[in-house]
Amino acid sequence: MRPIVVCAAALAATLLGAGCVAPAMLEPFEPQLIFRPRPMDEQQVKALAASSRIEEVRVATPDGLMLHGWLKHPERWTPGTPHPLVIVYGGVGQEVSELVTHAHAAGWGWLMINYRGFGRSEGSPSERAVLGDAKRVYDWALARPDVDGRNIVVLGRSLGSYVAIAVAAARKVRAAILATPFDSAAALGEEHYRLPLAWLVQSRYNPALIAPLVSAPALFLLAEKDEVTPVKNGLALAKRWGGAVTTVLLPGLGHSGLESREEFWQSVGEYLAAIDQSALATASGTAAAGSSTSR
Repeated sequence: MRPIVVCAAALAATLLGAGCVAPAMLEPFEPQLIFRPRPMDEQQVKALAASSRIEEVRVATPDGLMLHGWLKHPERWTPGTPHPLVIVYGGVGQEVSELVTHAHAAGWGWLMINYRGFGRSEGSPSERAVLGDAKRVYDWALARPDVDGRNIVVLGRSLGSYVAIAVAAARKVRAAILATPFDSAAALGEEHYRLPLAWLVQSRYNPALIAPLVSAPALFLLAEKDEVTPVKNGLALAKRWGGAVTTVLLPGLGHSGLESREEFWQSVGEYLAAIDQSALATASGTAAAGSSTSR
């Protein structure tokens, strides 16, 4: 299976190289070539809506559209108290409602908002629109009284890892979790098609350009048998990361179906637990330092 984003990069390279279009004119090609929107299963909607822990949410965009998704509160959560939050950004063709029941980590909530055109979200996706919306979703979450703004983590899957990195570069996040990430569409194109795309596609879908700008720590979750976004491309991105890096290789797994595997969520949960412990240690150290100073 060839990654859809690579096909788009090859198309972009062909068009730009021939002088046919400007980069902004590539947007009409993006929905089906890159994002591949999917509708939502209405039975799944009913099942999610019936859960007391899951809240159906909507986020408005400046151009008058409505993005739709789900906020899953932690187990044993007391309404009205702020809780840490993981914001999830999906991959190619991934309608994020399918992840809501799978996602779990002790004490953490989960926010999953579909990109434009996916599920019940209105509009049509493009790189420019999705990156802008992703930051808006973060801002919406930050403003909620039931979200601990000091503990917001972004999690991106495949194409969504690029979206998560863009948010982490523009907003304050506790950490980033990047599942099957890639360094750039151009690098994937060169890997799969042996085409010199870098000078043509330049900054389009290029996480490696912004990774050095992020100082937050990151977990890189790499699938050993991933042929879509290979391990070496994820490692290349990790080398450019501006903060502390933790790398986990998921043995024997390929690109598809990671979210249905318990070892995926176990790795995510262990990383989030480590973040909690780090926060407690920092708070303890600050309190101790304060006591020492006061004496």
